[in-house]
Amino acid sequence: MTTDEMTIISAIRNSLVDEIGHDKFDIWFDQSVTWHLSDSTLCLCAPSRFNAERLQRVYQSKLNAVLASLSQSHLKLSFSVADEVPSTSEPPPATPPTHSAVAHEITLKPAPQPIPSHRPGVGIPSLVIGQSNHIAVNAAKAMLDRPGTISPFFVHGPSGSGKSHLLQSIYNKFRGRVKAGHAAYLTAEQFTTHFLESLQGNGLPSFRRKHRDVEVLIIDDIEFFVGKQATMIEFHYTVDTLIRTGKQLVFSAKHSPTEIHGLGSDLVARMASGLVCGLEAPDFGMRQQIAHQYCQHLGIEVDSVVLNMLVERVYSDARHIQGAINRISVLQQLSGGQLSCEEASHQLADLFERPQRNVRISDIENAVCEVFGVDRKKLKSTAKAKNISQPRMLAMWLARKYTKAAYSEIGDYFGKRAHNTVISAQQRVADWIEKDSMVTYAHGQCRVREALRRCEAQFGT
Repeated sequence: MTTDEMTIISAIRNSLVDEIGHDKFDIWFDQSVTWHLSDSTLCLCAPSRFNAERLQRVYQSKLNAVLASLSQSHLKLSFSVADEVPSTSEPPPATPPTHSAVAHEITLKPAPQPIPSHRPGVGIPSLVIGQSNHIAVNAAKAMLDRPGTISPFFVHGPSGSGKSHLLQSIYNKFRGRVKAGHAAYLTAEQFTTHFLESLQGNGLPSFRRKHRDVEVLIIDDIEFFVGKQATMIEFHYTVDTLIRTGKQLVFSAKHSPTEIHGLGSDLVARMASGLVCGLEAPDFGMRQQIAHQYCQHLGIEVDSVVLNMLVERVYSDARHIQGAINRISVLQQLSGGQLSCEEASHQLADLFERPQRNVRISDIENAVCEVFGVDRKKLKSTAKAKNISQPRMLAMWLARKYTKAAYSEIGDYFGKRAHNTVISAQQRVADWIEKDSMVTYAHGQCRVREALRRCEAQFGT
């Protein structure tokens, strides 16, 4: 890239920062997004398909406006994924698909070579990064660069999605930057215990100094505060004090602030006033990296077929994966060698998900097509007719209920759709169920609940 081209890109980036602000720019245009200028094309290369689609959908118009303001409107914008064909606003020429940087499901067969070791993300060491946590990790990086500007930073997700791991990584980073004792990391239960202990005697001033005279306060499992009125009031004043002084707050919970009933509207408003990021259970590729990383941590070697089988069948919670590997480690020490796939399957049977819940997206697709009389190609097409769109949304809803697939995986399966399309479908179907709505199927009309029951009967749950 020539000096002139680098100068143009620098000017475009600076203008875009002025247009959307530093925080959004750091989250979506961080170091993982590379910029290339060649001839009359400006190409933005993102680390995943989700990011590339998001950049094109949300920021293409703003980028075009920036180009026009810089007299560079002759440039064509292109959005691509690492090692994939660029996605431009014009139809690209027919090109054989190449390997994507996004992790895909691995079949249960012997790996031709050892699974590559994971390279941790910048600023968040030993944290496996993928579609389920990419936004939260990038937001954490932006927060680490400018503490106090994104506060409170609130992450939520199911057990085993990596909330505590992310918070611990943030704490470790801050602890090396601030004075000793000016970074506090504790659970909501510990905060409550310390507060109640401080009420015995004259310990309250010391408690407040400890939790309010800090640069960063990180608290895990916020739901624990619900129902503890005195603790919630103290916590509320602590949050207010730290926000007023521009300090960094980081919280986590299983649900978003607005979904935690019993916190009170004022406290919920403060929790949601910074940045709220959701985490999902890790997808197959991430679970495999977690398993491999934990094997390295224990210093053991596990046959690749056994590891793939474990990742495929154990609950998607990362803790279950670690528990299964701990058992394999002990069994291999006792036997003096590696376990076979049959031995591992027998020894880990109680840790595997129940067979009746082991439903694949393809099973759901077959069931929906059978019940609604829809062709598979049409189900994955761009058709918006009600007799196609309704079964497609029900299929997405069932996929979220019965599989471990992330929103992005489900969207990709049903016609390369963005993850927010799956979220919207889930909300629509939930609304239909609540209103007891009717849907059209192969032999007439029926209630949504009945249609779902017929689909579930097809894949034997």
